[in-house]
Amino acid sequence: MWLDILRKEVAAIGPDGKPKGPKQVAKELGISRAAVDLVCQGKYNASTAKIEQRVKKIFGNDNGGITCPILGSISPNTCSEKWNLAKKIGMKAGNPETLKLYKTCTNCSVRK
Repeated sequence: MWLDILRKEVAAIGPDGKPKGPKQVAKELGISRAAVDLVCQGKYNASTAKIEQRVKKIFGNDNGGITCPILGSISPNTCSEKWNLAKKIGMKAGNPETLKLYKTCTNCSVRK
């Protein structure tokens, strides 16, 4: 089931009207593009348990979104962007929202 969800996300049409593809899905999951490609093709030799867990947490919801304690319901892409921003800026954030995101994102159950 989770593999079908992953393949569906790779083929899904993004906001730009084009298929998301493995690169965008990998970004949203926080894993490598190669891992997404290999898993979709059934050629991934390592354990897929962590990938399965991420796919279920990020894409497994019926609404297609992620519930963020700070931002509310957001898309997987927005979650990925905010998570990467929070990691990059860290405690040096001057913006209170970014600092709140940093503190929340580092303990997020979706991204771990």
